[in-house]
Amino acid sequence: MNVSTDFINIGKGNSVTMKVSDPLHFDDNKKEKVNDNVSGSFKDMLVETIGKVNNLQVESDGLYQKMIYEPESVDIHQVMIAQQKAEIAISFTKAIRDEVIKSYRELTNLR
Repeated sequence: MNVSTDFINIGKGNSVTMKVSDPLHFDDNKKEKVNDNVSGSFKDMLVETIGKVNNLQVESDGLYQKMIYEPESVDIHQVMIAQQKAEIAISFTKAIRDEVIKSYRELTNLR
C-alpha cells in the first residue's frame, strides 16, 4: 500500500495535509486515459466480416465461370461446395441484418 502526503494550500497561508492511502482515492496526479475505441473495433470487425462474405461470393462466381469455360480444370464438387459456402454466408448475414433492424426498431419504439 502506497501512502503519500500532499499539502494543499487553502486561501491565505492555511495548509491542509491530505493522505492518499488507497489507489481509488482522489489523487492530484492526472492519469493517462486508456483509448478504448470499441466502436472503431466493431466497425473494423463488421467491414472485415462483410469482406469475407463478399470474397466467398466472388470465389464461387469465379469457379462457376471457370467451370463453363474450362470444364476439365474444375471439379463440379468444388463448384458446388463454394456455392453452398457463399449461400450460407449470405443467408447468415441477412439474418443478422434483419435482427439488427428489428432490435433498432424496438429501441426506437420504447416508451
